[in-house]
Amino acid sequence: EAERVNADLQKAVQSLAASRRAAYNLMGDAVQAARAGQDPRGAHASLELMLVGLLERAVDVHCCGACCATRGLAEDDLIPSVRVATIHDLAAATARSDKVISF
Repeated sequence: EAERVNADLQKAVQSLAASRRAAYNLMGDAVQAARAGQDPRGAHASLELMLVGLLERAVDVHCCGACCATRGLAEDDLIPSVRVATIHDLAAATARSDKVISF
């Protein structure tokens, strides 16, 4: 799963760079990518650092709240500025954005 999210994040960084307003929605097991304090030990690039890079570019990063709850992730476990969102929040972010990438 981490390798797929890593590849997808690299594509997202390239794709979202030119957008005026973008959202990155993490769903299912992909919410684990937003866990703070990751230590990939060289297995792959740090997903945390990639998400921080998106946040620094003013990309809204949201995690599905139900997906987080199912996996035992609380908002305090996530990278600062990553929001736990309801399905209504995700729909609103989609409506506001030029581009949306969901995993």
